[in-house]
Amino acid sequence: MTSADPVAQARRINRTWIVRGGLAETTARYLDALEARDAGLLRTVCELAINAAHKASKELRDPKPDFYASIFSRATEAEREDYLRNHAWTRRRSRELAGQQ
Repeated sequence: MTSADPVAQARRINRTWIVRGGLAETTARYLDALEARDAGLLRTVCELAINAAHKASKELRDPKPDFYASIFSRATEAEREDYLRNHAWTRRRSRELAGQQ
């Protein structure tokens, strides 16, 4: 895998950023589940997340909220409730993004 691979890049970002409440571990579990279920969707959400993080950075905003919300933007409501039960902001923002796509 190269750095041009959005899945590898998103996984690396998730591993290196410091986030609260176990969000990195939760995200890793969700990405693993997507990989097993739908590799195309996995690639899509990783691309969305990387693009959202770049955009936020260019606007001098913290890229983490947009990155994580984008990762979960294509999750089902049941997945959001399961994976994001302790992450209300990310759950709410990912729902908003889902409505915009």
